[in-house]
Amino acid sequence: MTEHSDADSSVEPTLIDDGTLVEECLAGDSAAWEALILRYQRLIYSIPLRAGFSPVDAADIFQSVCVKLLQKLPTLRNRGKVSSWLITTTRRECWRIVEKRRRETQPSIYGEEYDRDILNNLVSSEPLADQQRISFESQQAVRDAVAALNERCRLLITLLFYSKEELSYSEIARLAGIPQNSLGPNRARCLQRLRKILEGKL
Repeated sequence: MTEHSDADSSVEPTLIDDGTLVEECLAGDSAAWEALILRYQRLIYSIPLRAGFSPVDAADIFQSVCVKLLQKLPTLRNRGKVSSWLITTTRRECWRIVEKRRRETQPSIYGEEYDRDILNNLVSSEPLADQQRISFESQQAVRDAVAALNERCRLLITLLFYSKEELSYSEIARLAGIPQNSLGPNRARCLQRLRKILEGKL
């Protein structure tokens, strides 16, 4: 096995930007779909849970949002910012469930206060969701900036900060193909280049 393939095996696939993942999903790549869902599953779940939905309801909402995302992938306007679409869609799904119960005059198994508290929490949790969107968009900007680095810096930054496993400096130096005593200076140069790319984007 080559050093390059060793490095690839330790790198998180979710370093790929949203737009590329969506394109790969549309091309039928199931691994890209799994990576996209893995990236945003915590975001999707957090909205109903913070609103006060039960874990069972949150799981149902998660599944519904994922189905809607799969259906809407071809027509997404901004494929580079999936998080904004997911936050809006998840909120709407939360409202839809509560309103459906009210229309059908079938109170939830948890009681009327449960639904009323959810409605209040959905309103009060909007700033939190917006903060999450900003956080995810910032993470996306960093991923894009890393992708814009030259090959050596991209590999080094990925090994240092996006590795699935905690690697020692000697392992990182070996995988990056550089002497261990030059790891520090190389890291500093690459981080400086990364900061320049990110100027004005965060």
